[in-house]
Amino acid sequence: MELNPKQISKFEDALLSARKILLLTHKNPDGDALGGLLALFQVLQKAGRDVTAACLDPAPESLKFLPESEKIVNEFDANEFDLVIVLDCGDVHQTGFDKSKPELFDGSRKLVKIDHHPVASEFGDVQIVEPYFCATSSILTRLFEQLEIPIPPDVATCLLTGISTDTGSFRHSNTKPQTLRLAAQLLRKGANNSAIAKNVYRSTPLPALKLWGSVLRSLRQTDEGVTLAVAQRKDFESAGARDEDIAGVVDYVNAVPNAKFSILLSERGGLVKASLRTLDEDTDVAAIAQKFGGGGHVKAAGFAVPGRLEKETRWRVVPPEAENEKG
Repeated sequence: MELNPKQISKFEDALLSARKILLLTHKNPDGDALGGLLALFQVLQKAGRDVTAACLDPAPESLKFLPESEKIVNEFDANEFDLVIVLDCGDVHQTGFDKSKPELFDGSRKLVKIDHHPVASEFGDVQIVEPYFCATSSILTRLFEQLEIPIPPDVATCLLTGISTDTGSFRHSNTKPQTLRLAAQLLRKGANNSAIAKNVYRSTPLPALKLWGSVLRSLRQTDEGVTLAVAQRKDFESAGARDEDIAGVVDYVNAVPNAKFSILLSERGGLVKASLRTLDEDTDVAAIAQKFGGGGHVKAAGFAVPGRLEKETRWRVVPPEAENEKG
């Protein structure tokens, strides 16, 4: 699938006219956010450009193997940059810099958006937004191909990490024939799939496993077919787990057969964060998340609200005749 040639031309013009470039992605970065960020960072560096990669939060342990991840910063002078490229964000607030550095988005500098999420908000002088693609990293792979930019092994590893993680290691419904073709191309270019498998899928710390145990013990299914699990602050503390250790367990929560959708609620940083997943063909969890100010994809989405989790127990009286009917 070809990217919009007009937007690519505008992107080229923005790069050529830029003196200093800032790359941003969303806070609490995942594999696609960091994979795309670091891939574009390395490509621009190799082209001799003055470029900085920034993210509000550090890379989680499982993604620190990505080449150049140690060069990501969270402190910078916004006034130094005349071009900002925002990756894997449906809205600028997802970067976390919209309030601390609002000048980045006030129109005083060129702004580019590269994303694969359904449009949450319109921003950017240049928008390369393709919801058909499984990941922002897959858009970048195609972008580099169309611009005839070489993809060395380290860049290929970053891009394949983004594609692999956003497709659940090619298990999610967003895995299409094109997805596998792009992954194969990256492997031919030297992507280190063994490193991705080891660090992302086969390296779960003991505190994370203990936390996952607490989450799975909390599992229940409602009468409406919704699978629910929770992780309170005390569960993190008891397991000695970090906030990032919650990642991955939602796939197990979503594995309960015949569920309409699943939701994992966790207390993190004064917020209750919700991760929604579904395997049901008729359920759009992104629409649910949007009602709470969040977003995402049809089959995987999330939101966050201020507050904490509190268990509620309800009782009801069953008339004697109801028990007799059961017998």
